[in-house]
Amino acid sequence: MPRQKLHRDRVYQEIGEPGPGSIAVGYVRYSSELQNETSIVTQKRLIKEYLDKKGWKLARWYEEPEQSAKYDSIDDRPVFAQLLSEAGTRFQVVVCAFSNRWARSMEAGYASLSRLRRARVWWATADDRWDIDRVQQDGFDVAFAVDMQMNASYVRQLSKRTIAGKEDRARDGYHNGNVLFGYLDPEYPKAPDGAPSTWRPPRTPARPDPVTFPALVRIGELAAQGWTDRAIANELEGYMSHTARFGERYLTKDTIAAIRRAWFPREFAPGSGHGTIDTPAGELVEGKHQAAWPYELWQRMVEVKSSQYRRPMKEAQKRPHEFSRIIVCAACRRPLRVKRGGGENNPLPYYVDTSFERKLPCPTLGNLSVRSSLVMVQFGEILRSFELPNAWREAIAEQCQAASGGQDNEGERMRRRRTELDAEHKRLVSVFTKGYITEQELDEQMERIRAELYTLPIPVVQDAEKIIQAAISAGETLERMADYWNEAAADERRDMVWSILKAEGLIYDLERHVVIGLKPRAGVLPALALGLEATSMWQRREDGLWLREDYWPPKREIKHPSPPPSLTPAQQERAIMLIRQGMSLRKVAELLETSYESIHRLVKREGIELLPSVQKLTPGQLEEAFELLRADMPLREVAEQFDISHESLRRLAQRDGVEVRPRGQKLSPTLRVLTAEQRQEAIDLVNTGVPLRQVARQFGINRYSLRRLVEGDES
Repeated sequence: MPRQKLHRDRVYQEIGEPGPGSIAVGYVRYSSELQNETSIVTQKRLIKEYLDKKGWKLARWYEEPEQSAKYDSIDDRPVFAQLLSEAGTRFQVVVCAFSNRWARSMEAGYASLSRLRRARVWWATADDRWDIDRVQQDGFDVAFAVDMQMNASYVRQLSKRTIAGKEDRARDGYHNGNVLFGYLDPEYPKAPDGAPSTWRPPRTPARPDPVTFPALVRIGELAAQGWTDRAIANELEGYMSHTARFGERYLTKDTIAAIRRAWFPREFAPGSGHGTIDTPAGELVEGKHQAAWPYELWQRMVEVKSSQYRRPMKEAQKRPHEFSRIIVCAACRRPLRVKRGGGENNPLPYYVDTSFERKLPCPTLGNLSVRSSLVMVQFGEILRSFELPNAWREAIAEQCQAASGGQDNEGERMRRRRTELDAEHKRLVSVFTKGYITEQELDEQMERIRAELYTLPIPVVQDAEKIIQAAISAGETLERMADYWNEAAADERRDMVWSILKAEGLIYDLERHVVIGLKPRAGVLPALALGLEATSMWQRREDGLWLREDYWPPKREIKHPSPPPSLTPAQQERAIMLIRQGMSLRKVAELLETSYESIHRLVKREGIELLPSVQKLTPGQLEEAFELLRADMPLREVAEQFDISHESLRRLAQRDGVEVRPRGQKLSPTLRVLTAEQRQEAIDLVNTGVPLRQVARQFGINRYSLRRLVEGDES
C-alpha cells in the first residue's frame, strides 16, 4: 500500500481518530470557581472513562497548577505549553474533560488546536462533544466558535465579579491574595455545629508573624537610616521570604526593594496603628491589620530614598545588548545579566553572574563578570573562522540525508519496541485471566509497560528536502555575516545572534573568559558545524558545538575578597571622634580600611544621631556654595567640593531661591564668567604650581580661558 502523502500547507486537514492501543495523555486544569482537588479528581475520572471506552493507553497526566491555571494565554500556562511542545513526539492523543478546561479564549483555543493539527495529534473532549476534526466541519465550526465565545464571555463576567469582590474586600480593610513578608494568613474560626453548607467564616485580617515581623520592622528602620537594599539584606541574613513565583528564598536586594515599596505595613494615619490597603482601583484605605512601620518612620523612608534617587539613563546611553538572554554561565547555566561598571568613569556594560547576589548556588563564586565588548570580539572571531569548503552544499545535503536515515532507523526501532510491549501487554492479560498472577502483580507490570511506552517518542515525519534547503540557506547567510559583524550596529548584531543561536545558547566560562559552547538553531547547526570543522577546535555533540578542552585557556587568578578586619577598641573610639567632628561615614570607613556597613552599625550601637550632610556646613560655607551655583558652576562639582549630597544642595538652593539651571541650559566652559574673587583665587592657584587643567575643572571653565586670564594678569 503506498504511503499517504502529507500536505502540511493545506487549509483543511483531517487527522482521523486513532485506533485502539494509541498512546494518550490527559490534560486537567483547576476550575476558576472550584480551586480544590475535587475539580481535578472529577476531570480525571471522566477522561479515564473516555479512554477506556476508546481503548487508548494513558501515558501520563498534564496537570496545570493553581498558580498558572487562572491564565488563558499559552505563554502563561507552562504545563499547557509543555504539552503542545511534546505533542507528536511522546503521544498521539490528548483528551480534556470539557472544552472550557482546554481554553476559555478563542485565540488560545484555535492556536493550540492548529499546533496539534500540524503535529498530527488527535484532540477530543471527554464529554464526546468535540474533537479536532469536528470543529472544522460545516455547521460544527460555527457551533464550536459559539461555544468558545461563551467560555470567553464567562471568564470576562467572572473577572468582573472577582474585581468587584476584591474592591469591596479591600475597602473594608482586608488584604487580597498572599500576605506580605512579616505576616501570617488569617486564622479563621471553625464552622459551628449545624452550620449550613453556605456558611463562610467572617473576614479576618492578617496577623503578625512572631518570627519575621521583627525583621519587617527592622527593614523600615534601616531604610529610614539610609541603608541600601543590599546592605539590609545582608544585615537580615537567614530570613526567608515566600512568593508565588519563586517559593521560599533568602532575602535579597530585590525582595527588600519589593517589601520597602509595599503599602501593606505602613501606618495609614498617625497614631492609628493599622496598616494600609491598596485597593484594585488604586485608592489607599485604612486596613484592619497591625502596621509594622509608624507613620513618621515610613515618611522618613520615602524622604531618604528620594534623596538617593538616580536620574534615568540618558537615551544616548541606552542600547541593545547583543547577547542578552543568550549568554549563560557555564558553571550554573543561569543567564548573565547586563550591568554597567560602577561610577561615571566606567560606563562599560558587563555580563554579570548574579547567583551570589540572589543567594543561589553556583560552583564558581557566583559574582564573576565579563565585558560585553570582549564577548562581542570573541563571537566575531568565531564567525571569521567560519569557512565552508567548495562542495559544501553537497556535503550538507549528505549530512541531512544521513541524519534523516538515522531517524528512520530509530523510528523503526521504536515501532518494534512498541509492538513488543503491546504483545507483552496482551500476554499479561491472558495470564491474569487464567489466574496465574494476582491483580496487584498485573497492575505493577502494566504500570511498567505504560511508563516505558511514554518514554518512547513517537517518530516524527520530517520533510528532508525542506531541512536541506533551510541548512543551505543558513550557510549562505553565515558566509556573509562574518564580514558585516564589526560594521553592524548593536541592534543589527543582536538580530544576527538571535538568528544563529537559541535562547541561552551561548555557554561562557567566566573563570577562563572564553566561549566553550554554542547551541545553534536546528536549521543553522549543520552549516555552522561544517564551517567550523576546519579549525579542529569545535566538536559537535547532540544539538550543540563545544570547544575542545585542548583549546581551553587556564583559569584566571581570581582574588577572593576577604572580609574587612574588625575594628579594635582604639579604632572604634577614633571612628566615633571623627564622626562627631563631621566626617562622613564613607570617609571614616576608607580611612580605617573597613566596610561602610561596619561603621554604620557602630554608629547605630553608640546611638549617634547622624545629621544631613548640609547641616555640617557653616553659614559661610553655604553662602560660598550658593555663589558658585550663581556663577553657573555644575551642581555636582559644588557638592563634591563641599563633601555633601548634590540632591540635598539642590533642595537648599530651591528653598533659598538660588537658581540651578538644568544641564542642557548651563553655560559652556568657554562662556562661563568668574567673579573677581574667583579670578584672583584661580590665578593664585596657578602661580603656586597647580596644573591648569585641575584649576579649570575646579572652577568649571575652559583651560584656554584660564590661560588667557593668567597671561593677561602677568602682562
